[in-house]
Amino acid sequence: MHILGLHFGHDAAASILSDGRITGYVLRERINRVKHALGLTRSEIDGVLTDAGLSVQDLDAVAITSTQNVELLTGLIDGLDIDILPHDAHGIPATFAEAAKATNNRVEDLLVKAVEPTFRGDDTGFESIVYRHVFPDGETIDWDRLDSVGWLDGYVTDDAWRDPVDLPSLAGRSAELKEELRFGFHLPVTVHLDGREIPGYFVNHHMAHAASCYFRSGFRRAAILTHDGFRSGVGYHGGFFAFGDGARLWPVSPHYLAIGVLYEMVAASIGLGEVGGPGKLMGLASYGDPVLFNDRFVCNEPGAKAKFGTSLTEAWLAYCRQAIRQGGYDLAAYGDKNAMTAPVNADIAASTQRLFEEIYLAAVSALNGMLQNAAIPCDNLCLSGGTALNCPSNTRVAAEGPFDNVYVEPCCDDGGLSVGASMHLYHNLMNQPVTPPAPYASPYLGRPYADTDFDTARQAIDVDMSSPDKPALAAAQDLAEDRVIGWFEGGSETGPRALGHRSILANATKAENWPRVNLLKKREAWRPFAPAVLEEDAGDWFEGCPIPSPYMLFNARVKGSALPAITHVDGTARIQTVDASCGQVYQVLTEYKTLTGIPVVMNTSFNGPGEPIVETPEEALRFLTETDIDAVYIDGKRFTRR
Repeated sequence: MHILGLHFGHDAAASILSDGRITGYVLRERINRVKHALGLTRSEIDGVLTDAGLSVQDLDAVAITSTQNVELLTGLIDGLDIDILPHDAHGIPATFAEAAKATNNRVEDLLVKAVEPTFRGDDTGFESIVYRHVFPDGETIDWDRLDSVGWLDGYVTDDAWRDPVDLPSLAGRSAELKEELRFGFHLPVTVHLDGREIPGYFVNHHMAHAASCYFRSGFRRAAILTHDGFRSGVGYHGGFFAFGDGARLWPVSPHYLAIGVLYEMVAASIGLGEVGGPGKLMGLASYGDPVLFNDRFVCNEPGAKAKFGTSLTEAWLAYCRQAIRQGGYDLAAYGDKNAMTAPVNADIAASTQRLFEEIYLAAVSALNGMLQNAAIPCDNLCLSGGTALNCPSNTRVAAEGPFDNVYVEPCCDDGGLSVGASMHLYHNLMNQPVTPPAPYASPYLGRPYADTDFDTARQAIDVDMSSPDKPALAAAQDLAEDRVIGWFEGGSETGPRALGHRSILANATKAENWPRVNLLKKREAWRPFAPAVLEEDAGDWFEGCPIPSPYMLFNARVKGSALPAITHVDGTARIQTVDASCGQVYQVLTEYKTLTGIPVVMNTSFNGPGEPIVETPEEALRFLTETDIDAVYIDGKRFTRR
């Protein structure tokens, strides 16, 4: 069974799932070099088919998903068309489609578009700014001629969901695992690709998030919370509680959170940008104190409406602005990019981070309450959606929450949705068994590169090359001698974190490497760096977070003062534990420990400011020639500038 997964929204990606195993994955931004790129082209589809050793003729089904409101820009893909009609071979229960047919409602009337209206108008709102950033091609496209299919966000609902309630009320309810909901978040369609008619399935955005995380977690049963930056806490469009048992996956309830958009809007309000701001806000929070935090704001959207008469985001921003005016802050520094760590910005960041954590913890507790009330025992929790990239929050959920085990997938952002849509179809809808990953799901799903790619790169970029007998030892010696190196091997990582296949590495014991590498990457000087540590030694150097922590998604407290380059101002670090499954970077750390006695190095993403992580050998070598990095290793070869 070969399933092509397509995600058309921002962080667009294509993937192949073959008998439950991911055999191809391409993230659009790595191809067109636009961070968080929206929309797919034929290049991504051909790429995953080639990587999986397949052709269009081999495909059994296509699973399709998108970001909320983002239509499917099918006109960008040669040979593709989609009919909103089930394929003749479709045989899976589909609660939503059956209900629509029974009530004579047209599914076509429910389809939405947001990207085309943005470029046809002159809207300057937040979403418009984001679309223009992630889809710059939209400025030159002839929208009258580009084919597209509207996206479907709304599927089935439940009587208990029609009246949104606050988190304490949710915690008092009982989870109900209903089959009509399990089969209610997809729509059968027909995909036309290169003259073939293939069974296709639209899959709800958050069902894809839930599937991607749960089916790769290794848990046989798990509670699931998905949430992202969607602009509303109404309904389930911003995420929901779910429950997985074996191959079955049930939506349990919307949680009505909107802390993803709150975090984004606060980041934008203090000058961190409309795109990429949340990641910066997380780092900035450690420079401040949460003195503005007020537990009245610990609520979901129905709770905020009842308390403040408006959305949580509007209420919180108004409160923060009033508090800083009355708090004696230097308001001239507010939103000033050159004074970002000033108390007025840092305290807002710290207070927002604290609020985010408290609301997330309350939501996790509500989910646990719903399961307990229904006598559904569960020790495991999966977190997905963009908000699961928040490391301090994940760490508190693991330490203080009611679940013994917490799993956060490496591609919890929208980049994992093509995989999730395919897994939802294969496991939940087709009832195919789940094979647990061992020891955990590999994040290295990107395409490999052949010798010809390296030869082409060297012809395009004039650099010196050597072939060390022991590349890992040579890299470790470079690090021990305080050189900053790029490390490139195998397939690239899924998700936004560099995990040793497309990484910049440096000596973590040198305090000056913090500003040095920020300058090299042209980042803000205050932004922190993360460590990679040998898994077997992690407990000797870090504490206070789950170990192993292979995806850089939890914060740990740094023991001692020997690692100043990766120790944030609050004494924490976002660690990646490294074992043999990580590839040759494991040998680099092992050799480095032998040379220095230290099993930790600085690990940051291999990219420049505002750029996606490098994907190809040519991009890695170009980075070498355009920056002050000392050396770049590509699959065992060492490159330096002439």
